[in-house]
Amino acid sequence: MLTLSPAQVMLGAQPTDKETAIRAVAQLLADTGHIQPAYTESMLKREEVADTYLGHGVAIPHGLPEDRDLILKTGIAVLQVPTGVAWHPDATAHLIIGIAARSDEHLGVLRRLTRLLQDGQQVQRLVDTSDVAEIILALTGEPPVEAPTPSRSAFEGEVAVTLRNKHGLHARPATVFVRLAKQFQATIRVRLGERVADGKSLLSLLQLGADCGTTLYLSAEGADAPVALKTLREAIQAGLEDEV
Repeated sequence: MLTLSPAQVMLGAQPTDKETAIRAVAQLLADTGHIQPAYTESMLKREEVADTYLGHGVAIPHGLPEDRDLILKTGIAVLQVPTGVAWHPDATAHLIIGIAARSDEHLGVLRRLTRLLQDGQQVQRLVDTSDVAEIILALTGEPPVEAPTPSRSAFEGEVAVTLRNKHGLHARPATVFVRLAKQFQATIRVRLGERVADGKSLLSLLQLGADCGTTLYLSAEGADAPVALKTLREAIQAGLEDEV
């Protein structure tokens, strides 16, 4: 199980910009033996490829897949920024969670985090707290209570597709899916069992907790729904630009 020590958490940080924030959280990972210093540059380059802002004041910077050899062991680090730091023109980050993952050990924390984001008051408590233990418990405590099934349903004419990504539908492939989905006017749903996610919401997709080998059911409603389903199904089969 992935652990988080007090040395991996910095409270009350005041980075001047996004780059400074990423370097600070990467330094926490380096200081605690999780990454080689060069991985910091990989985390910065990753931001040029895709935005790692999850929403609700939380960002999850991480490096490029090809630089995993710079990761010494899987781990996370947390930079708490009460006053916030601009992540992009429309987003301010208050909790910056740096991720260094050699395997899928971090996915449990990521899934827990996406569920926590549904509770705005809980997120705000983590932003305001002066107790490192509260942040550690929130991210690595006992398995969280299942979030309620979203009050939405799938559309008719679902299309089944098996997820082939080695580590499941984590942040990187989910980001690719959302980017593709937003190209279409149709409303898109992704179903896993009884859970149904908004195909244009990164947070909603991550909450599904879809692992490799999982069958997802895609549905859409709108004028371009058939084309959207075909495109998204083929993208999942191809791996969503991720390792399969």
